[in-house]
Amino acid sequence: MVESTPLPEGTVRFPHEMIHQFTNAVFRSKEIPDEDAKLVADVLTSADLRGIRSHGAGRIPFFMVRLENCVINKNPNMVFTPGSDTTGVLDADGGLGIVASNRAMDEAMARADKHGCGFVSVMNSSHFGYCGYWSMKAMKEGYIGISMTNGGRRGTATYGIDPLFGTNPFSIGIPGGPGGHDFHLDMATSIVAVGKIETALREGREVPKDWIPSSYGPPKLNERSILTHDVPVLPLGGEGMEGGGHKGYGLSLMVELLCSILSGGNLKDRIAGAAGEARPGTGHFFGAIKVEGFRDAASVFGQMAETFDIIRNSRKEPGQDHIYIHGEPEAIAEEENRRIGIPITPAVLEQIHLLNDQLQLGFEL
Repeated sequence: MVESTPLPEGTVRFPHEMIHQFTNAVFRSKEIPDEDAKLVADVLTSADLRGIRSHGAGRIPFFMVRLENCVINKNPNMVFTPGSDTTGVLDADGGLGIVASNRAMDEAMARADKHGCGFVSVMNSSHFGYCGYWSMKAMKEGYIGISMTNGGRRGTATYGIDPLFGTNPFSIGIPGGPGGHDFHLDMATSIVAVGKIETALREGREVPKDWIPSSYGPPKLNERSILTHDVPVLPLGGEGMEGGGHKGYGLSLMVELLCSILSGGNLKDRIAGAAGEARPGTGHFFGAIKVEGFRDAASVFGQMAETFDIIRNSRKEPGQDHIYIHGEPEAIAEEENRRIGIPITPAVLEQIHLLNDQLQLGFEL
């Protein structure tokens, strides 16, 4: 989801091409193959372009910790095992989650092209960037795209205070057809993505009290500007059941199961690997569905546009003149950031300068 808070004082804008080149150079310096490094740069730069600052350049240190600790396999032998015409499991062999996800979604789309739908579960993976990138990849090719990922040692269960799950995001992209508006939902099942907490702390903002259990003190970042892994993040809906926290917990557990039991990953491994000192053991789940497998595509797109019109033309709260469809704010942010540059906040710029010096990349920033 696009960041809605004002940019902090001292934010500097850079052309997105420069941020892409810098990110690519960082990963190449860690002996990541050219094609893989470019893909990682594509995903992280896409997040910044779409206003998702929590998963853009500010996420680079997260990867660096794991590459430096050698818990990510730089040259994995990923193996896809079909289970049926429409399903299968990809063993990522401990590699970069972004690389594994790209292959998995390609496999899902290939099956959808032949059989109407395709679903791939991934095991032995790692962080895959922002969830919406992968549903959008399928959506841009005309499919309904589904993506989700699990993690460990972040989110809590209802009435629990131990950080067990990841923020376990999921995303669905439904194409709107030629000239139409797409539907692109990308959300964490925790009350907030960890990156949002990190972004708030980096920018000197107070973290809202309903993001973490009331029994926990103020959250902190470590020396790499990453949220410490003892911080429990509440499920969507907050503490207890009064605000619907049990629903967010249920959604989080749904993502956990789809990303683990179908492929063979387990939660204990993810809890052990969450801080970047052991293999992450992350799992993902991807789906691609042909719109034409249900109805004539033109009819689907036409009805979709009518539905959006009804929503947009409905009565609005005082002071509001627009109701957005999911994905619209990110599209607006992307248009602006392509035109005037990606905003890099002071805390992220400090990390970029540090990497530029440490890795002797030679960028003028």
